[in-house]
Amino acid sequence: MVNKSDSAGTGPPTKDYRLAQVADLNRCWEQLLHFARRHVYAKHAIIPHQHSNSFYYLSDGLVGLFYTASCGRERLTLRVKPGCIFNEARPLSGLTPEGRFVCMQASVVWHFPERLLRDPGFISGHAEQISNLLRSMGTKILTHYIFLAEMGTGSHETHLCRFIQALMHGSRQRNIPCNMTQEEVASLLGIHRTTLARLVRRLKRRGVISSFTARSITIENPEELDMIANGGQLPADGEDI
Repeated sequence: MVNKSDSAGTGPPTKDYRLAQVADLNRCWEQLLHFARRHVYAKHAIIPHQHSNSFYYLSDGLVGLFYTASCGRERLTLRVKPGCIFNEARPLSGLTPEGRFVCMQASVVWHFPERLLRDPGFISGHAEQISNLLRSMGTKILTHYIFLAEMGTGSHETHLCRFIQALMHGSRQRNIPCNMTQEEVASLLGIHRTTLARLVRRLKRRGVISSFTARSITIENPEELDMIANGGQLPADGEDI
């Protein structure tokens, strides 16, 4: 028998994996907020996770998980939306990877003491939440794996078109919401902001899109978009990417 509150929102990742984002995975933890401390962070604030001995629940806002590669470039690896636990892997693994949790919007974050995840009494007394946490960790692991696989093959142009496809959520609407700045999109795709700007200009010149803003993207030729997302290439137009 499946507990509805445990399974709700913890199904397998859909095409949101191309956006590297999760939402509503851990709503049942709201029953345990009396164990946590509430913090309000301004937009662009950095959550001091490496010194807080906490794992977190996001009840409002948007948090980006940024990690620095060996080459020194920082990359956005996951966007956490409300209803999710995050930073649970660090206290469970004992590892302290270099990274930052950045509030991409003003956010309300609940700090749970990490000792709860090592307390047999807490674990046995809150089986629903622990089971839910395991499910959500599996979802995030698969989201990471699939996102890296999708964005590890093909050209930068292909990656951008796959990202736009993901925003479409299977619809064929001409105008689709974006809700990410070009800087955030570039960080998610692992490219420089100037490279993204050149890619956008090229797609515009070829008539694939007509606008790309933080609010929305206007698609003019969805068939061409699909072709590029599936590995096809636009003819060279003299501009290096």
